Amino acid sequence: MFEEKVGIITGGTSGIGLATAELLAKEGMHVVIASRNSEKGEEALSRLRKWSPRSLFIKTDVTNSQDVKNLVSQTYSTFGKIDVGFNNAANTEASFNATHEFKEEDFDHLINITLKSVWLCMKYQLQVMTKQNSGVIVNTSSMDAILCSAGTGVYAAGKSGVIALTKSVAQEYGHQHIRINSFCPGAFRTPMLEERFSDLSSEEKAKLNESYQKLNALGRIGDPLEAAKAVKWLLSDDASFVTGQNIIVDGGIGFRFE
Repeated sequence: MFEEKVGIITGGTSGIGLATAELLAKEGMHVVIASRNSEKGEEALSRLRKWSPRSLFIKTDVTNSQDVKNLVSQTYSTFGKIDVGFNNAANTEASFNATHEFKEEDFDHLINITLKSVWLCMKYQLQVMTKQNSGVIVNTSSMDAILCSAGTGVYAAGKSGVIALTKSVAQEYGHQHIRINSFCPGAFRTPMLEERFSDLSSEEKAKLNESYQKLNALGRIGDPLEAAKAVKWLLSDDASFVTGQNIIVDGGIGFRFE
């Protein structure tokens, strides 16, 4: 289904991004991964090239318009098309401070990385896709956009913006055979999640792990591959009549009585 197709995956060097890149590469896609970390990028690329020898890593700051423009133009000049965009770059630095303590520069940083980055990626991807009259885009939001938990205000606002942006832009480009959806992951065992555990004692880690497990109906933290499979479906022709939607993959987060 993805043989000889071309896809850009931002945040493609770890976690859900890398799991998705590997899944698509195994099915014959030429995958272009992007992130700010060159070392991680080259490591991830060596894995992808086992299945997709022409795959590329392009160092990119997705909050920088010139970097994003270069990512898209370099991909297009190499392959002559862009079939897929998975706009997945993320950063939770300074996400959980109380509102009255939140710094203005941290606000700007979080909105840039969560919302502006998605807008920039779509802006340049769509310039190619409109010429082709085809394409599929998936934008990563977050369950924080749905739950809006205390202390996540700015991050939640940015990720909520991703859902709204996705729905609106999908309406603009559907007539040009371009599908655009967003994806809300719950708790997955990614490096970003592991950062929350990194400075905790063994007892604190056990308690935090238990709290995550109690969050959802399945009683566990997800594997990135499980998220990748959902994204793969959204990017595939199996979802050919799905656009402007926000797909939640969270193991069934809710309130449970025990």
